[in-house]
Amino acid sequence: MAIENTSLTALEIDKIFTKCKRIFFIGIGGVSLSSLARLCVKEGKTVFGYDAKRNEFSASLEGSCHIKYCSSPDSVEGMDLVVFTTAIDESNFEYARAKKLNIPLISRANFLGYVMSKYKNRIGICGSHGKSTTTAMLAHIFKYANKKPTVFCGAKMNNYSSCEILGSEDFCIFEGCEYLNAFLHLSPTESIITNIDYDHPDFFKSAKDVISSFQEYANLNEKIYINSDDKPSSSIKHGNIVTYGINNSADYTGKIIHSPKENKFSIYKNGNFLVECSLSFSGEHFVYDALGAFAAAYENGIGKSTIKDALSTFTGTGRRMELIKKTDTGVDAFEDYAHHPTEIKASLSALRKMGYGRICCIFQAHTYSRTYYLYEEFKNAFRCVDNLIIAPTFSAREVNTFGFTDEEFAQHCGGIFMSDYNKIADYVSELEVDAIVIMGAGDICKLKEYLK
Repeated sequence: MAIENTSLTALEIDKIFTKCKRIFFIGIGGVSLSSLARLCVKEGKTVFGYDAKRNEFSASLEGSCHIKYCSSPDSVEGMDLVVFTTAIDESNFEYARAKKLNIPLISRANFLGYVMSKYKNRIGICGSHGKSTTTAMLAHIFKYANKKPTVFCGAKMNNYSSCEILGSEDFCIFEGCEYLNAFLHLSPTESIITNIDYDHPDFFKSAKDVISSFQEYANLNEKIYINSDDKPSSSIKHGNIVTYGINNSADYTGKIIHSPKENKFSIYKNGNFLVECSLSFSGEHFVYDALGAFAAAYENGIGKSTIKDALSTFTGTGRRMELIKKTDTGVDAFEDYAHHPTEIKASLSALRKMGYGRICCIFQAHTYSRTYYLYEEFKNAFRCVDNLIIAPTFSAREVNTFGFTDEEFAQHCGGIFMSDYNKIADYVSELEVDAIVIMGAGDICKLKEYLK
């Protein structure tokens, strides 16, 4: 089990942060920690860090931070503060050593909550699906409107080739994650709740537990934006709710104008036409993301024409149905982060609506517990795929104690199991398909280097 989040107040952390000169990040290659490390460099701190593997996020920090990819006895010696990811456990060498040396230890979410407390307006985006894309959309709208936001996104924002934007102290736009109730350690003034679905079964024991967690998060806000078409989200109670949706009556309603290669939709407020918008990629789930971002931006005083222009120039987020290459045989290859059955079905449906007939999907499950508890949903998630290849599960923090194998999972989903990336690439190159999608939240992204 991962380490629990710390619960220091902003004042307590400020006393530590103001005096400290040397900060160490455990898991500095993570999306959020790498962004926080960059902010600390900007604040004049000397930043150190450790991660088990080098990746694009840690590599981008190597010129400004001191990073190690292996543990050593002196890693945290002389540090004034250690910030850690809760993905580790208490056996982590750097964590245990810092604890023994009585160096202040602060979890990522707790530290982010402190950082954002300095901003006047703090707009959070949370939800089971679509929060990274919605965060990136809202960030792009605010940048386009010259609001100079500071942004912490859970994925690379393609418009800025970064997961963060360090701007002024007027607006902080951030992505909040429900896992381990991390978002309850943040300090939003208003938030978009994109949707609520059962996930993270290693922490949440039921769908009711998930809704309860989101209700606690909603209570932290002065205003919340709710997807009225999502039944669990509509159960959230709050004194100041702004709704958006497509199918149900809402404060902001979208009417989709069907087009194979782009999303066009009209937006109405309380039944009155506002503007027609478009996105450069298909998928109804992206329209919902755009409606949430539109509502929050419009309610914060950004004009409808500015929002329209910003959405039309939004280029997406990394690993969210991202076109990564055209193969030697002329097939479009995409990369997608979908790892929950709901996300899988939405992404594959979007590919179909883009006009792709025969689809090959290479999928990597993310954690054994998610696969086990959502097994029946996974079995029905790949129905529109012509060729399905299941790669080895990305175990993350887990050991497989659930009584199923990857081979069985592949068979039950209607696919085949393959473990060697070279062999997968060779196999795929022989298929007669119109699109290839590499799908999952683990290290399946490495497969793109093998595709020919």
